[in-house]
Amino acid sequence: MTNSQIHILLIEDNETDAILVQSDLQQAMGDQVSVVHAERLSSALQFIQEQSFDLILSDLTLPDSDGIETINRLRKQATSIPIAVLSFRDDEKLAIKSIKAGAQDYLVKGSLTEGVLARVIRYSIERKRIEEGVRKAQQRFQTIFEKAPLGIALINLQTGNYYDVNPRYAAITGRSVNDLLKGNQSDILYPEDVPSYHKDIELFINQRSQDCKIEKRILRPDKAVIWIEMSIVPFEIIANNEISYLCMIEDITERKRMIENLRHLTAHLQDVREEERTRIGREIHDVLGGTLTVLKMDLDWLSKKITADPMHERIESLYQLTGEAIETARRVSVNLRPNVLDNLGLYGAIEWLIREFEQRTNIQCNLESMVANLSCFNKSYETSIFRIIQEIFINITRHAQASRVDIELAEESGEAVITIRDNGVGITEFQILNPESFGIIGMNERAQQLGGKINIMGSPSEGSVVTLRLPLAVVATSDGECKND
Repeated sequence: MTNSQIHILLIEDNETDAILVQSDLQQAMGDQVSVVHAERLSSALQFIQEQSFDLILSDLTLPDSDGIETINRLRKQATSIPIAVLSFRDDEKLAIKSIKAGAQDYLVKGSLTEGVLARVIRYSIERKRIEEGVRKAQQRFQTIFEKAPLGIALINLQTGNYYDVNPRYAAITGRSVNDLLKGNQSDILYPEDVPSYHKDIELFINQRSQDCKIEKRILRPDKAVIWIEMSIVPFEIIANNEISYLCMIEDITERKRMIENLRHLTAHLQDVREEERTRIGREIHDVLGGTLTVLKMDLDWLSKKITADPMHERIESLYQLTGEAIETARRVSVNLRPNVLDNLGLYGAIEWLIREFEQRTNIQCNLESMVANLSCFNKSYETSIFRIIQEIFINITRHAQASRVDIELAEESGEAVITIRDNGVGITEFQILNPESFGIIGMNERAQQLGGKINIMGSPSEGSVVTLRLPLAVVATSDGECKND
């Protein structure tokens, strides 16, 4: 502002006062200020239409306007120009009325000095710029608020009452803006989701988090039920230290339906794959394994009949190769469909898997179980759990470089918990989130299909910990059968 000229409109019908004010302005600001003088309000309004001004200095008593009406008429036409009132009366009440009407300052003519004028000019212009910035920011926010594709509401989370709601929020909920403003956030929720909503909100407020994202169902007036995703952030403090929260909602019903369909498809593909693996495993075990066994028996018979070398040595070599082929076929068959799942159940299969892993890798394993048994009525569930644990051991073999693995089976807070800990090199966050980590993706998918969740943590100095949590509706931790939802 100090490097550019300041254009001031002086509205004063008294010629002597006008000359004194212009002289004071020149002494205060020098060549930095240019002044246009108008004796009547009508002339001033004409100047405002024709020119651009940084500040208006106006007497309240003019030939064609008087008092606060002068400010009102100026403010109506010059909405963005700061106004400073010039008055011969040192009247506090009039000064307050002038400020309320839109003036930025109130000056008494007899007490004008260079310093006062310089301060008023800079202060009035700067304050007006700030007010204009705030007004534009509010206008931008209001435009975004009204036109946003997301449902947005300003809400008091303590009471659930709305301060403001945009049209999209009302459209998603199937209600009008006025109906929402009269109601409560809980009123729009599906009744079964209300308790969990209050619990989530209470936790969010108590933890003083900066943001919160939850998924709930909404019951529309037409009885339709939709899923929404709520994103909540603190917005501003209003009267009585109440915090206004910005709540943004998005209809995710179609997304949830697509995810559910994808999960059903994935589960179906996994079932088909397991069936095919079972079929192939049995073919290898029964047909190929049987054929190789017969071949081995015949080679054993031949080795006893033919004792002369080099034929006998050749038969012995074929006998050993056939034995190795039988062992390979057995191992492939077991990996495709472990018969221990059918013969020993889930708990026995886990024990077998641990022993087989220990023998094959020479990695020390320790199993600690705090449950009497681990089983499930649904065999496909048992297969999914077994495959998750099998994948964990595969990852340890390939990447961990561990010398010890600890496995713990427990029950916590109504969940069956399987924890597998190794002392290897650990796993990084990048490896966990890598979209090409198909083994981890498969484990997560299987866990979600069972209604559980899997958590993976790693540290370079402490190895990795994989925790699988499953609801007791899926897994039983005693000799009884689990529920088959």
